[in-house]
Amino acid sequence: MRKRVLFISIGSVMAAVGLAVRVNNVAVFPLLHGYDGFGHFTYIWYLAEHWRVPLSTAGWSFFHPPLYYAFMASIWKLASGTDPVLRLKAGTMVMAMLSLAHAWVSYVVVRRYFPGKWLIHLLAPGLMLFLPVHLYSVAFLGNEGLNAALCSLALLALLWVLEKENWQRAALLGLLLGLAMLTKFSALAVVGGSFATLGLRMVLRRRWSGGLRTLVIVGSVMMMVCGWYYARNVSLYGTPFKLSREEFMVAHVENTQPHAERGILDYITFDPMIFRRPEWPRSFVPGESKGPGGILVPVRNSVWTGMYVNAWFEGFGGGWVLPAVTQSDLARHSGQALLVLGAVPSGLVLLGLWTALARLRREGWDDTIVAMLLTFAAMLGIFILGTRAVPIPASVKATYFIAIAVPFSFWFALGLERLGRWRPGWLRLVGLECAALAVLSVAVFWQGFLFDASLIDPRVSPATTGLENQYGVVYYAGGDKETAQVRFESAAMVNWHLAYENLGSLALEEGRRLQALHYLKDAMRLQPRQSSGLPRDRLRFNLATQAEYLNSMSVIYHQLGWSNDALEAARQALARDGSIPEAHYNLGVLKLERALDLAEDAGRWKLSLVEQAGRHFFNATIIDPAFFESSAMLGVVQAMTGKCDNARATIERALEPHPGSFRKYPVVTGRGIPHAASIRRRRHIESLPENIDPRTYLDICKEEGVEGA
Repeated sequence: MRKRVLFISIGSVMAAVGLAVRVNNVAVFPLLHGYDGFGHFTYIWYLAEHWRVPLSTAGWSFFHPPLYYAFMASIWKLASGTDPVLRLKAGTMVMAMLSLAHAWVSYVVVRRYFPGKWLIHLLAPGLMLFLPVHLYSVAFLGNEGLNAALCSLALLALLWVLEKENWQRAALLGLLLGLAMLTKFSALAVVGGSFATLGLRMVLRRRWSGGLRTLVIVGSVMMMVCGWYYARNVSLYGTPFKLSREEFMVAHVENTQPHAERGILDYITFDPMIFRRPEWPRSFVPGESKGPGGILVPVRNSVWTGMYVNAWFEGFGGGWVLPAVTQSDLARHSGQALLVLGAVPSGLVLLGLWTALARLRREGWDDTIVAMLLTFAAMLGIFILGTRAVPIPASVKATYFIAIAVPFSFWFALGLERLGRWRPGWLRLVGLECAALAVLSVAVFWQGFLFDASLIDPRVSPATTGLENQYGVVYYAGGDKETAQVRFESAAMVNWHLAYENLGSLALEEGRRLQALHYLKDAMRLQPRQSSGLPRDRLRFNLATQAEYLNSMSVIYHQLGWSNDALEAARQALARDGSIPEAHYNLGVLKLERALDLAEDAGRWKLSLVEQAGRHFFNATIIDPAFFESSAMLGVVQAMTGKCDNARATIERALEPHPGSFRKYPVVTGRGIPHAASIRRRRHIESLPENIDPRTYLDICKEEGVEGA
């Protein structure tokens, strides 16, 4: 009885501390500081505005399945009128609470597998509560947390199915797998592990009818939940797993990162220098030896070194959660201590994995071991394929493995049990070591105690560049334009070009057109000096951004009645980047207006301008078929050139509803690119004079049709 009371007391304290650090981190951590934070926000904003799943290639994070973003968008809309950042933090707090599922599932699994092993029942869930990657990522905006919680619950449901096969448990497993697959692609590891386990057991035990029934129920329920999304991807892209990495918006950022060879040595080596300098990957200094045959290169790029340092510390060079170890001795020493202490549980995880394989070979089938092994193997395969396909440091995030947190805790428990049988007295020492590790982990990653991410120097952190401007976009999206203006003005104080662009957009919305032009010209002047990337990528990015600014300036000039300036700005926009459909549209409108201003005896020049306008409208429609305003204007050109039958059909098609259509560029929200965080781009001339209005020509052509009949 006394032992049970002690167990409950210690467990309650652990749970309370684990809960407290998560609540604190969500409350204190800067919302957009996490990996791809602004991209995730833009997806939420898009869903809240349109309530439809975007095109996978339209934005930075738009390739993810929509469940997490739909949940966050629901909170965003329900809490409309409140502080936008608090709305996002409310959803993130729910995700933080769900992250406790890892510890609960771990406890349920370990208690069932190791009855009466009280210390193991505490230490295995404790690993889930205090593992640094769980603590520092819990406040990140993104779908990783929800996916991981669903994967852990799905693994528990799989064990329930293996314990007793019935349709209710199979349906629950299918539901959880479907929800996980509707959250993140990496849930495929748990899906693969589940089906492999059920299928293999069916074959080995020759329980064909019952096994097939279970597989059919699991698969059917899962596909009912998530199948529509993957069928849509296949229909649009020819693959269920469409990413945005092929798009220039992502590629030009990833091209600047160091690319590793990712050969076999990268996967079988470990860099021991990580314990001295907890930063990964370590770069070579001029003149430093790379070893015989360059062997030190893959050692430094070792993916397991990266996973280790990012699981027990934040080793991407600082700037996301902690200061860079080259900038803070406290951060460096904290990392050294965590990595050294983390070696003990990591070693026990490896011992547990070896024990599992040996037990399976010696004793035969074991439901829990097989389920954990196959799921672990599936994730390992996905991880290796992913890191080889994208050989940059960003593909080696420990957060990717949170989806299989429960198997790691199970290997840890197996390692503890093996150690207890071999050296019983050592278990208490391990318990004390793990307690010290937990205390240090909480101290380091309790935001605002030793470190505060909001105080990280923006000059040395890629995570904080332009962050004030991004918060301005969040407030603008939430309807608080006054705070957005303050944020943009703050970012403009350091001459951030996007802040000037956004100030110009606010000025334009308020009718201050000359001031908007002034801001845009400032942004255009500053932008080339603030872009990054490889020389060829930087040139392309600069031209595209300059074209965006010129296109917006063309619209403003048109509103001011400065037709010559508007025409010249539109021409320069297309000269820099001909892929912007709005620039084609604007130039077409301006040429039509110029044609109608010509005298009656200028028929040849008038016809030439009308035909040029038609080509621009046609180009805009080809670039983006869902830009129906351009299609309607193409109909106007057809009517002007005497093709009234074609014009009527073209304009009617353009003006009718298009429920299944998508703009290639998400005009309202933008692409979610931090280095292009603007509140409005791709402007086009919306106020058309009556003499070129599509509806006017539709009525004219209808009347001609009636008279002809």
